Amino acid sequence: MGKRVAVEGNLSSLKKYLSEKGFEVVNLDPLSKSGLELKNCDAVVISGMDTNLLGHEDIMTKAPVIDASGRSEAEILTQLQNRLS
Repeated sequence: MGKRVAVEGNLSSLKKYLSEKGFEVVNLDPLSKSGLELKNCDAVVISGMDTNLLGHEDIMTKAPVIDASGRSEAEILTQLQNRLS
């Protein structure tokens, strides 16, 4: 089984791309207070829309968080591979 990655809902093409590359992709709900979707995730990919003006993110996890804004799918894949190797 591939690495488990939580991906923000509005990144649907990225979800498909990562699934095709062997990742187990779960939906990340930025409004979730429980954080259950992050359980056992190896990484989190966000769209960058949820960072506030001070640069703080509301995601609470020890897994690497990758901001997808301004990056291609291939660049995100490379970041995931580098951080999870």
